[in-house]
Amino acid sequence: MKKTLEVNSALFMFLVLFFLSAITFLLATEFRFLQEILTDYEESLRQVGVKKTTLFLNELRAASEGAAREFARRQGQGGREEALETLLAFDRRLVGASFVDESGSVVSGIPGSSPEKIKEWPPPGSLPPGRETSVLGMRGNGAGGTVATVAAPLEDGWLVLDYSLTGFRQEMIQEFLDASCKVAVFDQNNNPVVWPFSLEELDKFTGREEKFSAGGTRYAVSSAHGGQPSWHLYFFFRENNFDTYRMITIMFLLFALYCCLYQFLVELWRVNSARSYFENIDFTIFDAVKEGVIISNNAGRIIFANQAAHEIFRPRKADLKGVPLKEILGWVESASEEKNNSGTLTLKMSGRLLEAVHSPIIKKGKVLGSVTVLGASEKEGKTLRGVLDKLIDILPVGVLQIDRHQKVARANLMARCYLGSLEAGMSIDEINPELAGFIYRHMGSRSLQPVRLNAGNLAGEMACIYDEDGIYAGALLLVSPPSNGPAPAPGNNLPPRSPC
Repeated sequence: MKKTLEVNSALFMFLVLFFLSAITFLLATEFRFLQEILTDYEESLRQVGVKKTTLFLNELRAASEGAAREFARRQGQGGREEALETLLAFDRRLVGASFVDESGSVVSGIPGSSPEKIKEWPPPGSLPPGRETSVLGMRGNGAGGTVATVAAPLEDGWLVLDYSLTGFRQEMIQEFLDASCKVAVFDQNNNPVVWPFSLEELDKFTGREEKFSAGGTRYAVSSAHGGQPSWHLYFFFRENNFDTYRMITIMFLLFALYCCLYQFLVELWRVNSARSYFENIDFTIFDAVKEGVIISNNAGRIIFANQAAHEIFRPRKADLKGVPLKEILGWVESASEEKNNSGTLTLKMSGRLLEAVHSPIIKKGKVLGSVTVLGASEKEGKTLRGVLDKLIDILPVGVLQIDRHQKVARANLMARCYLGSLEAGMSIDEINPELAGFIYRHMGSRSLQPVRLNAGNLAGEMACIYDEDGIYAGALLLVSPPSNGPAPAPGNNLPPRSPC
């Protein structure tokens, strides 16, 4: 029957392991599929931005070439100035037109055109080196706005046209109106054509960032180029922490898979059985514990007892290993009886009262053994402390205990009568500097030191206190007025006191 239960447990763990592996594989595949969808979506947005920018620049060049032909035709009919004025109706985006000679000087123009040389326009722009229509970039129009400037070749010069950017900006902003993605466009001179954030954020942007924060939102930055000449596009995708969530989920599933695999191997090889659980375990670390520690197996026999436990039971047994736990503790039933007994009891060993705490070791509902800890009875310690406190209080001399930090740890009524207010935690320097100096001078002494205090005409003895490791832990003083001592000097800050 037991073997059948173990087989069923291993089969159950195998099924859990199988389904968990399948779920991990499916989730990993799903995450990869979702990642590809997100990548394709972001790439499609980039392609939209690049195509719209390229289309806009192509339209500017095409419109400028058409305007140049129209200008050449009308110039022959009615003159240069009239031809320039009629061009504004040629394209609704046109806001200015100029005729420029080969040297770059403006010969004539209509409102909205710059009277300066093209070569001196900020940022630096120049006529194209070849006889072809070219977008010179973006510049200010002198009225607080910006225009895109295009130069188209003529037989005797250049036709320079200024186009409004309002329509292109609105189109780009509407296309990327979603908060998850925004786009910025810069011309070939690195002037901002479209900027989706505030001007303060523009001053922080250099174009080399991989991450950018604006308006309290953090974005991942990617770039692309579009059109001729090449304009720079920067795409700001709001971070969704998808990779972080995917990594955390996969790591959690792998950890759960590892735990199930471990448990499956445990159940398959029965490594958690009570017979082999305590093998190859070193319990000698418990030898440094002052309390007695006893560990027994599921048969109720002791497999380890530390040095303190051997000292406790030495009168009965020289070696506790292999001894039935019931033989030395009596009331504790064997763990093999499958009763999860735990509790405490008080033992009397060699005139000492010991308190034993016993608890079984259980794993997967199986009793593997038990652990028992033995220490001094708290009741006995409390009783002894009560007797000691009572004895100190009724002594006819002042008893004062100082801890290692030179603070009052305990003082009886007589000590308060002789030295004044003595509250626990008060520094002895504040109470009696003369006494504090005496303690400092004799700190670490191994013998009784006579005490004589001029202030208060007090006498007594001091003994240093040491802990179990021989380290100074304080001092104990017995003080009282001497029977034939001199009278206190006038003006002392501690006048003599009679016993209270």
